[in-house]
This record gives sequence, C-alpha cells and structure tokens, in this order.
Amino acid sequence: MHGHMRTTIDVPDDLLKRARPLLAERKMTFRALVIDAVERAIETPSVSFSLRDAAVGYAGDDGGVSSDSINRAINEAREPSFPG
Repeated sequence: MHGHMRTTIDVPDDLLKRARPLLAERKMTFRALVIDAVERAIETPSVSFSLRDAAVGYAGDDGGVSSDSINRAINEAREPSFPG
C-alpha cells in the first residue's frame, strides 16, 4: 500500500483560472495535474546553461581587439579623413 500525505497549497487565482481549460481538456483534477508536474520536475534532469565563449581576442593577441582600436575606428567613422 502506498502512503499518502495530505497537504495544502495556496494557488494564485489567475493560475487556477488558466489551468481550468487544460483540466477540462484532459479530463483530470487539479490534484492530478500537480502530482504530474511534481513527478516530471523530479524525473527531468536540470539543464545547466552556459554562454559560449564569444571572445574576440585578448591583450597581446595579434588578432585581438582593444578598446583603443575600437575608439580609433569610431573616431575615423565620425571624422572623415582627407588626403593630405
């Protein structure tokens, strides 16, 4: 025999209103929906997120981009150079 524990949760009114059409469509109770959601959360491994390295270079790298080179490019775009 499986043990059961009775508990009470407070659910925001808006969430319950949004869940009602799904419950009717699936012909299930809110209790069953909560149990299903908890089981899925426990069974599904969490996915970690990491950003890919999008570095453009680093100081001392021949192909690196420095703040000085960025500033020079901005200044050149703002001020057209005339042949001397």
